[in-house]
Amino acid sequence: MIRRIVCLGGVLAIALASCTSPPPPERDPFGRTLADAVARAYQNHETLKLSTVTTFSWERFYAFKPKQSPDQINGALGFHWATDYSDQTDTYCLLVFVVGKTVTHSLLFPRYQGDCKTIPTGPYTPRTALFAPTSAGKTTGGTQFLQLRLTGIIQ
Repeated sequence: MIRRIVCLGGVLAIALASCTSPPPPERDPFGRTLADAVARAYQNHETLKLSTVTTFSWERFYAFKPKQSPDQINGALGFHWATDYSDQTDTYCLLVFVVGKTVTHSLLFPRYQGDCKTIPTGPYTPRTALFAPTSAGKTTGGTQFLQLRLTGIIQ
């Protein structure tokens, strides 16, 4: 009887472990850097110059709105890279940094920290990736929902 209980307990533990959610993906440290820079530019009424906060090389920057298909992303990039939608939940913008035909960095960036739905996809260069953060009200958590507004000229 005890052996059955132990076996049943083991099976139950395995079943519960397989039904739990996986841990959230590890956050990209650049995401925090960018979020801080957007918030600082908003608070100080300044322009965010994207090239001043990146620590990696890039020639072109693209901001993909949620629910963009791989074909739309690859079409904008001019080469095959994307294999999945930018975001299916309407929560994130896909930010992509490119040198030549190589993606040097990509990031799913939370919309409330700097919504890209308010700017064209791009491409932007280090010289033209200039944005003025504005507020679109507050999130359910009470923080500012920040949007990006283009101040540079697309080239």
